[in-house]
Amino acid sequence: MCSTAEHPCSNPRGRCRARELLLSGGVLGLILALSGCATQVASNAPAPASRGTTPAATVSAPPALPDRPAVTAAAPATAYCPSDLRFPGFPQRYQTELRQFACILQQRYDLPASVVIPALQSARFDARAVALMAPPPPSSAPRVPLPWWRYSERFLSPDRVRNGLQFWQAHRRSLDAVAEKYGVPPPLLLGILNIETGFGSFMGNFPVLDANLSLSLALKPRRDFFLYQTAETLKLAQALGQPVTQLRGSPAGAMGMSQFLASSYLKYGVAWDDPPGDGLPNLWRSVPDVLASTANFLRAHGWQPGQPVLVPALLTQDSAPETKTRPEYTLGQLARLGVYPERGHALLPADTPVGLLRLEGREGPHYYLAYPNFYAIMGYNPSVFYSATVWAYAKALERAGG
Repeated sequence: MCSTAEHPCSNPRGRCRARELLLSGGVLGLILALSGCATQVASNAPAPASRGTTPAATVSAPPALPDRPAVTAAAPATAYCPSDLRFPGFPQRYQTELRQFACILQQRYDLPASVVIPALQSARFDARAVALMAPPPPSSAPRVPLPWWRYSERFLSPDRVRNGLQFWQAHRRSLDAVAEKYGVPPPLLLGILNIETGFGSFMGNFPVLDANLSLSLALKPRRDFFLYQTAETLKLAQALGQPVTQLRGSPAGAMGMSQFLASSYLKYGVAWDDPPGDGLPNLWRSVPDVLASTANFLRAHGWQPGQPVLVPALLTQDSAPETKTRPEYTLGQLARLGVYPERGHALLPADTPVGLLRLEGREGPHYYLAYPNFYAIMGYNPSVFYSATVWAYAKALERAGG
């Protein structure tokens, strides 16, 4: 789950800065393609573009996570973090802080020294991940937000729609089974995988532990969050039975076709074909696991089966009420202000919470009612542009005969 006006990466959870750079082309362009992130960063800019024109995966914004306690400098008495510990892959200026991290990972996150110390000593500072994730420098010139149609058209091309239809055909049985269990329609799931990684065509090749540690050190406002992801990455590697050095993903540490952060992987991952309790899903290679985990994430973030995502709004007065990107209206309140769902859409109870969005299309602005399912998608990536584009792609697949 990143853009300029709606960029999750520019936000406290994000990785959208990577996408802005991607737009400039080349390797950076590829990284920009990693757009989702199952843990997020919110903003009013569009989400980053996903990689590839064939089915792929991207960094998805992992789900909204509870605030983590602030990282303290005090070393726990029971942790092993002597003052002569060295971390050869990191610059000298970070050595003291890394020793503190080693203590915190042991005490706060219940990780043994036998896991923490070798992992941190084998990790390396990833300046490229930091550069991609760092916020842009302050500028005196006002930033002109990208219009939604410019953001969304990158994901709605004929090639992307064709790839989505092919992916749907190849995995129809799994998509139908997951939709039946979780109530998330196949086109919606495909919309997320399209933006995140082009259905798995490029899932990122950054060492996840290196990225999380480097971001913890270099991005001070996000230190607690990325240190938490460092701990979750170490736990995930243990659970998967893999060396942590084998975990690869986006510059923000998101992994697999659905671009889950480690915390989301552990919390929402579903091993679809395995008996209950048998192992973790494989979000890099198992399409059923990817689909079930993505749907499980959405249900946990408020997805309502059978309800709409966005509905064009019918305005019966000369001027529209104030737009709200959060669900701060009810349908009843908007009706009293002269705003209704476009004809032909099922009417929901008057107390249904909704937002009122104004999105710029090629021919001018359009108004939409944003239902609870829209905000479930924003749990994946807190960008309005991202969620609206997932919806628009799903509609494009339906029109194309999926």
